[in-house]
Amino acid sequence: MGKLILLGVLAIVVWWLWRKLQAPERTAAQPPASRPVESMVSCARCGLNQPRSECVESAGRFYCCEQHRRDAESGDGGEGR
Repeated sequence: MGKLILLGVLAIVVWWLWRKLQAPERTAAQPPASRPVESMVSCARCGLNQPRSECVESAGRFYCCEQHRRDAESGDGGEGR
């Protein structure tokens, strides 16, 4: 009975090693490419902070949306968002 158990364990070890060698080599998980650090700017009308690339720029001032740019250029002094 002991020989049968030893043979079973040996078969499992051989099977496990065979599978390990047949599996494609896994490389260490690469972290996702991080976005470069981007400066944050405030909307000249409502003060909302957001990344510079998402802003609308006009005359050296930044706005969170096209509507706020239009309002500022037309002189509309209404409430912010």
